[in-house]
Amino acid sequence: MKRICLLKPMEPEHQTIHLNPGKNIIGRQKETGIRDGKCSRKQVQLDVDMENAKINLKVLGLNPCGINGLMGLQHTQCELQHGDVLEVVYGRHPFEVHFKPPPEVEKPLASCNKENMEVDAQGEEEEDPIEKENNEEVVIDEEALQETTADSWNDVEKGKMLVFTSKGVKASDKIASYDMDGTIIRTKSGNVFPKTCDDWMLNYPEVPKKLKCLNEDGFKICFFTNQGGIAKGKTDLNEFKQKIKQIISKLQVPVQAFIAITDGYYRKPLPGMWEHLERHCNNGVRISKEKSFYVGDAAGRPEIGKGKTKRRKDHSLADRLFAQNVGLKFYTPEEHFLGMKKEEWIRPEFDPTKDVESLSQLEPKDTKLPADECEMIIMVGLPGSGKSHFAKKNLASLGYTVANADTVGNVQACLKMCENALVSSKSCVVDNTNVDVESRKKFIELSKKFKVPCRCFIMNVSVAQVKHNIAFRQLTDVKHSKINEMLLNMMKKKFTQPQLEEGFTEIVKVNIKPTFERDDWKRLYTMYLVDK
Repeated sequence: MKRICLLKPMEPEHQTIHLNPGKNIIGRQKETGIRDGKCSRKQVQLDVDMENAKINLKVLGLNPCGINGLMGLQHTQCELQHGDVLEVVYGRHPFEVHFKPPPEVEKPLASCNKENMEVDAQGEEEEDPIEKENNEEVVIDEEALQETTADSWNDVEKGKMLVFTSKGVKASDKIASYDMDGTIIRTKSGNVFPKTCDDWMLNYPEVPKKLKCLNEDGFKICFFTNQGGIAKGKTDLNEFKQKIKQIISKLQVPVQAFIAITDGYYRKPLPGMWEHLERHCNNGVRISKEKSFYVGDAAGRPEIGKGKTKRRKDHSLADRLFAQNVGLKFYTPEEHFLGMKKEEWIRPEFDPTKDVESLSQLEPKDTKLPADECEMIIMVGLPGSGKSHFAKKNLASLGYTVANADTVGNVQACLKMCENALVSSKSCVVDNTNVDVESRKKFIELSKKFKVPCRCFIMNVSVAQVKHNIAFRQLTDVKHSKINEMLLNMMKKKFTQPQLEEGFTEIVKVNIKPTFERDDWKRLYTMYLVDK
């Protein structure tokens, strides 16, 4: 029987590749249509056995390839059969293996089996030392790997989070983790949000096969999903619990689902759900983040296309930033399930991971504090910009009287407090938002009345950093009043840039240099706390 072997492309830019019996080298070549710089000219070796309808694969390139969604590093060897999917570079350039005629009896996917994924001994010498350090061997207690025998629900912190563990879940050092809505499932109705708990279908036909393959290779499948509608009463909790069970039944793989009900540390992009998995839901098995990954649709991608081909922009960055905060590789559903190329995305305006210690706190740098004479300073900044912290730490400590409407009751009381200070030839600070000309005018007139200079100290902070600061404060200071989005937007609308013509003798920019009472607060501040 004469048989042929093809690699059938799953992307339009590629073309069908005819494989010869014996060894074939596939990579960045004219024959494959692959021009990707991450793909070596000799990326994979495919040794085709026509008689038995199988291919022995060996990864040659520095960058990994993908076998049915699993990552194959350099020197990995495994067997491919009819119907298997080969990503020439992991997550890119997918091809399906086709034998004509196909084998009479289709065998299980060999590439899903861990014992069939081998690495040549010669590859050990060439292993990247950083990769080797990151993939330190994990010692696992065999008892910890026993699978759960029944479905279970657990309530965390009086309903802030729920954890569902389906029958058959096993602890593992590698986690295949996913968002749920827009990633594993989508609405049947086509609405952005489901109207009922049965308004769902699998996002792609490829989802069950991919998850089954990962599960068979020893990955623990986990979902991490924000479900604020439950706390707001928009979603019935009992109906949602049934929905979770129905989804997992449809997938036919054991899943552990983490469901954030309220705002706070468990809600993505914050890492609370993942940390709960590590500490309490993996039977003490240490998770290797290098072997794990996260997939989600909230990836910050812009709107593309027009008309029927139009795709809305992503509603947020929550999934991408969740992966960043945890330290996981991130993929969109299209990249992970369909092998599509990585897409452009819009980065957040404020990056909390950047070091701000090099900034000069005051601009100009030669700004004098304290002043040589009695003066008034008017702080200007949105709520959460750090002006009160600056006034307390840097001005009150120098003997300035700090007048704050939130503390003394109202603006009139602030004026009186400043007047009393100036009568005593004592410098004062107006620690209100002072975002518009009218709110500043009353205090400038008071300084003129006492013939003292009036300086403006404006917080040099973007709106994005303000939102970050507000989120941080709400996580670390429960006593502080919550600032809602409506109030912040109103302040933004009223904001008028201070000018010397208003009566200021100097306008000074204040750069925030955060200081922290606790090390864990410092770590928290350097995470992404808001999802847009």
